[in-house]
Amino acid sequence: MPRVVTALSTGLLVGAFSIVVPVAIWPGEAKLTAPLFCSSPATEPMVVSDTFHDSEGTSTNYTLYCVGDHGILTNEGFALPLLVMLTAHIVIVTTPDTARHIVQNQGRACARSACSRSPSIRTESAHQY
Repeated sequence: MPRVVTALSTGLLVGAFSIVVPVAIWPGEAKLTAPLFCSSPATEPMVVSDTFHDSEGTSTNYTLYCVGDHGILTNEGFALPLLVMLTAHIVIVTTPDTARHIVQNQGRACARSACSRSPSIRTESAHQY
């Protein structure tokens, strides 16, 4: 169980880091979530960045818009696409490591149980001459 927790915490850490870098460098990754949020007739994803300057400094907001023919536009925000991307990153990073640990643990459990003491199954082929 501790290895699964370690794999999950590693996945969360790497997932969080992998979401910060793409959002800061390439917010277009949010376009990959468009099939989940954009519906007909506005199906073309567009990520818009708005930069604001005020007394506290500079801030940038990213928003996923779904655009359609004849100027149809829907604002899908950025929180839900961000959560979908974070979840996808965590699953991608965590799943192979967790699966490997589960398989290894099953092998150890089988070695300590009756799996190793069970008679082997032999198949004998009969030859007809």
